[in-house]
Amino acid sequence: MARKRKSKVSPGGIALWVALILLALAGMWAWQHRARVPAAVATIARELPAPAPSAGPPPSGADAAVAAKVGGKLVVRRPPRDARIGVSADAAVLLRVVEMYQWHERCELDGGACSYEKSWSPGRVDSGRFRAPAGHENPPAPFADARFVAGEIRLGDLVVDPKLLDAQAAKDYPVKESALPPNLAATFSVVDGVLYAGGDAAHPQIGTVRVRYRIVPAGEVELAGVKRGNKLEAK
Repeated sequence: MARKRKSKVSPGGIALWVALILLALAGMWAWQHRARVPAAVATIARELPAPAPSAGPPPSGADAAVAAKVGGKLVVRRPPRDARIGVSADAAVLLRVVEMYQWHERCELDGGACSYEKSWSPGRVDSGRFRAPAGHENPPAPFADARFVAGEIRLGDLVVDPKLLDAQAAKDYPVKESALPPNLAATFSVVDGVLYAGGDAAHPQIGTVRVRYRIVPAGEVELAGVKRGNKLEAK
């Protein structure tokens, strides 16, 4: 009687079957958890820190700011002008300085007696705060200090920021009566280049105003600032 021959499975065949079984199990797991994968990805994305916004490339060309010190002569295209009084000057900056003749109160300490005297003073002294305001009233000043700058100030090829001229020395600018418009020449008297309204220099009254001018000349300067394109600006 013939014996049945036993079939043998090679090791390579066993490995193939194991690989197929594992692949099938992996496919089943992926199918069962298909809804959880996007949720897990979204959770991870929420937990990660947001990327920092990009600062962009550093400025270059016309936008670049470079510290600079430039010397030379200022050139003014449109001189400054005090339109209210009609005074202009061939300068970089025109300053109006106003004082008014008014009452001042001087009181002794610890509620002692007060005395009242008249003198020139910048700004208005509030006579309403006096211990005895009656008969010592100071009127409001018709003008205040003001600063006027030229329409365009250049230093070589650079347009200069007027703020850079704040540290430059100013000098007195006497005004000539002939330089005033006719209507204001009737309002102001001019003594030694200073304008007076509401009284004269020799006999001022309470409320008399005197106006003098100072200028920052358009001369040789050395300015330190920030160069941005064709402009020299304050730091």
